[in-house]
Amino acid sequence: MKGKLFVVYLTLLLPLTGLASSDKSVNATITYGVDDNPFNLTEALKGVEQHFAFAEIRARTNYNKLFFFSARADKALYKDDPRADEFNAYASVRFRSKFKLAKQKFRFQIGSNYRIKDKTYVSKNTGLVGVFRGSSIADRYDWDQVTTNAELTYLPTKNLSLDFNFENRAKDYAELAEASDFSYLHQKYLIGLEYKSSDLGRFFINAALKQRDYNDKRGKNLLGDDVLGTDLIFDYNTLNLGYIYRPNKKVRWRYTYNYEERRDNTSGYYNATSGHLAITAKHQFGDYQYLTARIKYSKFSLINQIDFSEDQLEEQASDRKGLGVAIGYEWVFATLYDTNIALYSEIEYDNFESFDVIYTYESRKISLGVRWSAF
Repeated sequence: MKGKLFVVYLTLLLPLTGLASSDKSVNATITYGVDDNPFNLTEALKGVEQHFAFAEIRARTNYNKLFFFSARADKALYKDDPRADEFNAYASVRFRSKFKLAKQKFRFQIGSNYRIKDKTYVSKNTGLVGVFRGSSIADRYDWDQVTTNAELTYLPTKNLSLDFNFENRAKDYAELAEASDFSYLHQKYLIGLEYKSSDLGRFFINAALKQRDYNDKRGKNLLGDDVLGTDLIFDYNTLNLGYIYRPNKKVRWRYTYNYEERRDNTSGYYNATSGHLAITAKHQFGDYQYLTARIKYSKFSLINQIDFSEDQLEEQASDRKGLGVAIGYEWVFATLYDTNIALYSEIEYDNFESFDVIYTYESRKISLGVRWSAF
């Protein structure tokens, strides 16, 4: 609770501090909508559609373009099913600067961020609040996370950059008696390249090696049984590439592809591959209307879990693939100095399928409200 309040207060105070620069901004969004499947359950369990209210506030500022601060908090409240209520928060600080070495240009930055998530866990097997050995595990997937990172960028030409990045993450899940602990330490080493092919677009590609070390979670043999005396570790190999296209100041397209392999340190029971293709777009019409859109196809495949036995405590329990689509519209209908008030609406649609029917679902969400922004 203290962490939640800290991030909310920070979000409200950032734009008002003496650190605020000409780049400061704050915006708040309030919407009301309908969600026909808030827990992403299969058709037989999803129940009736739910009405919800959503509020979000974001803020950012910087000091002399060296120290950058941002914060965000949001809350969803469901009218008839409070199990679907959700709270998320984020706060970050970064230091960024440039220097030259032997006439070569470099940029570096270091930073840290804090995230929290709070939402009741509802089992995909039953559509009810999760239970383990007769006790509720409603808080099973509540977590808070601290990430620190450092990045060095080499700029050999004005159109080319080479990035080296290190990230350390500590993610703590709610501890529940007798249940395995999902908390982990995570380290990532990344190298990336970005090339500006013209004034209209740029290509990027990066590769990363990651290792996730669970605090208190056992590895499994190929039959799915815990291997005593083991501490589960995942190793990841990741590739990201894409292209960003901006034909003018009012239009932006982003195309991305991601592929990742996961290997465990025990038998290979958790070995998996995943990937996605995504296209996002933003278009400004005139001075006061904005349209955003996103389409994303994702796939997750377990390599060795052919005959999977149901285990509601696993984070990634079954093969799945599917499509997600979101369209947003914003119309600024009132302005005063540096303040805007806009009508905002969004439509979201997800459709995922799996050989295990409990991980096959379809969901639709639509919302309408107002957005206020300042500075």
